[in-house]
Amino acid sequence: MEMESNPITKPSKKGTILSVAFYVLAAVLLITAFVSLVACHQNISRQLEQGVPVQGNELAIVNLYLTSCVQYFAFAAAMVFCGKAAPKVLALKNEMPVQVTPYMLNASTEAPGSTFMEEVEPEEDDTDFEAWGFREKEE
Repeated sequence: MEMESNPITKPSKKGTILSVAFYVLAAVLLITAFVSLVACHQNISRQLEQGVPVQGNELAIVNLYLTSCVQYFAFAAAMVFCGKAAPKVLALKNEMPVQVTPYMLNASTEAPGSTFMEEVEPEEDDTDFEAWGFREKEE
């Protein structure tokens, strides 16, 4: 089997463009994460210089790092993952055959290749009403 004929190893143009877009987003998020990390570190350093003790404020310090920069690292990692997965997902989507099933209001009960047949019992005239105690008056 040739490698060029395999649609999974042959990335589509859409997959390549989408992948590059995800990588650009990841780069922007990484830059934002590092700028935020530096700003957060400077903020904490200034507070420590002013005499704010570390002991007792550990949770506040960790929380400041988590809310200011860690989320950008996580989103950047997610964008890298999406950039790697996008061509594979689009290649799989292009590989799958399109199956069109017509939807009709009064479709027959026997579909081609189906073994299901609806069994319909003929109703007798007054069976349902007799069970309930109703009968038509015969004249």
